[in-house]
Amino acid sequence: MKEHCPLCSEAIKQIYAQQLEQPIQLNVVDIASDAALIKEYATLVPVLVRSVDDAELKWPFGNDKLKEFLSL
Repeated sequence: MKEHCPLCSEAIKQIYAQQLEQPIQLNVVDIASDAALIKEYATLVPVLVRSVDDAELKWPFGNDKLKEFLSL
């Protein structure tokens, strides 16, 4: 997450607002430092990647999609 990214801040607020059964680990990546990541994700940020299966959830996402994504 780059500094002053309002969409990233909103996504993090939505994540913290979820009432999950299991805690999750967040790893935040600033794509601005990697040309390949910029090319792949520039207009899609924020993007959540689930470590278990590498599934992606791209912005915009609502609370229902987010909860389902985080619960798997």
